[in-house]
Amino acid sequence: MRVMTHKKTNEEKEIKEIIEKSGNRLHVQVVNLLRKEGWSVLVSPYYSDNFTEKPREIDIIAEKKFDVTDFIKGWLGTLDVRLFIECKYLNGKTMLWLDAKDKAMAAERIKMDTGMEYPSHDIAKLHYNSDEPVAKLFATEKGRGGEQDVWSKAINQNLNALVYYRRRGNIFPSEEDRAQKKLKSITFPFIICNSFEKLYATEIADESETVKKIDKPFQLEVNYAYIDNNVVVDNHRGDARNEYFLIDVMSVDLLSEFLGNLEKTDVAEVRNKIMWEKRKTSS
Repeated sequence: MRVMTHKKTNEEKEIKEIIEKSGNRLHVQVVNLLRKEGWSVLVSPYYSDNFTEKPREIDIIAEKKFDVTDFIKGWLGTLDVRLFIECKYLNGKTMLWLDAKDKAMAAERIKMDTGMEYPSHDIAKLHYNSDEPVAKLFATEKGRGGEQDVWSKAINQNLNALVYYRRRGNIFPSEEDRAQKKLKSITFPFIICNSFEKLYATEIADESETVKKIDKPFQLEVNYAYIDNNVVVDNHRGDARNEYFLIDVMSVDLLSEFLGNLEKTDVAEVRNKIMWEKRKTSS
C-alpha cells in the first residue's frame, strides 16, 4: 500500500508539472473569464495559413452580439464584436520601446473597422484614437529570435488568423444566430499576458533611456505584410498586401475592466452610428 501511495503521489506531481509547464492555465483562465462576461468562445481553432496553406492555430476567437435599439423603432439588429486572442505566459523580462502613434494610420484603421471617418464622425472616444504611445520595438531576455520569439509569434498568429477569418461569415453557427439580424461586425486583435510583472518600457525619443514598469494596457503598432488569397492578379490567386494594425496588449487581471471600457467607448459609438443611419434611411 505504501508503494502504491508513493507511486500515486509521484504521478500527481508529474501531472501538475505538465499543467504548469503547458501554459494552458492562462488559456483556460481567459476562456472562463470571457464566458462569464457573456462571450461565445472558440478554443484553439485551426485555420489555413495564407502564406504556406499549412494548418495553424490561434488560442481564442471570441464573439459577442450587442443589440442596436432605436427608442422610436425598437430593436434593429445586432453589432457583432469579434476578438482574436493570443495568450502568452511571460517567463522572462521583456523590454518595449514606445513611440508616438501614427494617428493618420490609426484613423484609417478606425474607418476600415467601424466605417467612422473624421470629421464626418466623432472618433474621439474610440480607443484606437488615444494619444497614448504605442510599442514599436521589443526584446526579451533571451534575445530576439524571429518566429520563435514570444512576441513575434503572438503577432503573426493573431493577425494571420484575423486576416483569414474576417471575410468569412458566422463562425459561431446556431439557430439563434440565423434568426437574428447582423447589422455590422467589428474585430479586435488582443494579446493577453499572465502578468505585467516583468514588462518594462522606454521612450524611443528618450536618449537617456529611462526605464519604467508597464502597469496598464497598451497597444502594439504593426505594419503587417501578407498574401490576400481572395484577390486574383494576372490569373493568379493572391495579392501582396501591407496593412496597418493596432494590437491591444493587457494582463489577464485587466481583461474584464478593458472589455467593460470597450463596450462604453467603441461599441457604444458604433451602435449609435448604426442607429442614426437606420433612422435616416427609413425616414
